[in-house]
Amino acid sequence: MPAIVLLILLLLLPAAASAQVYKCKGKSGETAYSEHPCDAGAQPMKLREERPATPPPPMEPAIQETSPLRESDTAPAPAAELDRTAERECIANATASIYGPSNDRVATFQQQMAMLNEQLANAPDAQRSQALRARMANLRQAIGREHAHAHEQVNAARRRCVDQHRAMP
Repeated sequence: MPAIVLLILLLLLPAAASAQVYKCKGKSGETAYSEHPCDAGAQPMKLREERPATPPPPMEPAIQETSPLRESDTAPAPAAELDRTAERECIANATASIYGPSNDRVATFQQQMAMLNEQLANAPDAQRSQALRARMANLRQAIGREHAHAHEQVNAARRRCVDQHRAMP
């Protein structure tokens, strides 16, 4: 009997592990993601259960047994196609290496904003409220600067990738 209960609990575990995610807009327009609804009308976001399938590897040309192997059957992909693939990979790597840490910093700022917002709700006096609002304004500016800086870096990295891979003969 305990084995059946354990089996049922194990089968229910993946359902319990999946969390709802809510997308929230702050008063100053910043976007935050939370496990908890932002307001009474908040709807959970629809998340993909699985990662999208990776495209299959390119098919190699079929070699017919009755005909001899021709040079065109084993010819490499055109150089322009290889350059585009390398360019896309370069851009994807640069984007991930820039936006990943930037998003982590923004998430830290958003956590600080949430804590300050809680403190603001319980602020004992107007002076404390004003100080908390000033700190929150500074964090909103820092988030804006972080986003702008990350976008500048990604755009510069894209230009470098394009220049690097299109300049190749």
